[in-house]
Amino acid sequence: MMCFEEWNNCILSNCGHYYSTPLKHARKNVGYFQLRRRHGVDIAEMQCEIDQIERQRVGIRRDDHEYLFLLMPKSGEMNVVHNGREEVLTPGDSLLMDSTRTAELNFNGRAASFLSVHLPRSLCLEGGTRDPATGRRIARAHPLRASLSALIDGEGPDEAHADYLFDFIAMMFRAEDRSGDVTGFRNRHGRFRYICDTIERHVADSDFTVERLAGLVHMSRRQLQRDFRDNGTTFTRVLCERRMKLVVSHLRRAAGLKLRPAISDLAYRAGFSDLSHFNRSFRQLYDVSPGGYYEECLRSLQGH
Repeated sequence: MMCFEEWNNCILSNCGHYYSTPLKHARKNVGYFQLRRRHGVDIAEMQCEIDQIERQRVGIRRDDHEYLFLLMPKSGEMNVVHNGREEVLTPGDSLLMDSTRTAELNFNGRAASFLSVHLPRSLCLEGGTRDPATGRRIARAHPLRASLSALIDGEGPDEAHADYLFDFIAMMFRAEDRSGDVTGFRNRHGRFRYICDTIERHVADSDFTVERLAGLVHMSRRQLQRDFRDNGTTFTRVLCERRMKLVVSHLRRAAGLKLRPAISDLAYRAGFSDLSHFNRSFRQLYDVSPGGYYEECLRSLQGH
């Protein structure tokens, strides 16, 4: 068992800047935190007796890597406020939580244990036509819930299921269809976020253009360019950065599986058609070559 400071440091080190709140009269030991890997992703097994875990905008800005966290309660219950919804999770339920959005996990002093599967956000969105449904509870009675548990808790070699896991999550947490009309957003921040999310779903299309984006979000090219300018960026820059995040997520997962990927294949898969431009842009963004980044990931994992 861990004291609150040790437990909280495990959250910050392995999950990102999620801020925990202890009980007013907390015992010395509040829970445990263990990390394992399966399908090339981290799975945190947690038990806690605290008040709350909160994701704030300041924490979102501080984290370099973006995830969809698959929460799977084992005992107790938690109240989750996320993406405009409030859900109570009990053992057997599941919920996806997006690290790029604020969230509250309320325990109210009740002991609880749960799994948190760390799914690189760009890999979950790769090739998808829409975002997975985040903040929505999937009940234990869902017909795919048993298969999900088998994927996460199974034993033995798992390389063959590495890609299948992301496809399975996308199918199980499929969002309801939406029109794509950005006029439904009440503020410019929400509208621009949706524009960037739409780009992320189409990064693998090497011919993706601002005109194509304009058609998908029902805006004129001039309106789009104004939104990019007002946010201090451009369509080309956002597209390149999102493609880079996809490549980086593949490199990190390959390192976790101890597989050496063909970096050129990853670049093409992410929508880059010019390898020289890809390598140059990667160095500018990460101050290291793609191969060097992969080696750093290997060393980091070996040090854990």
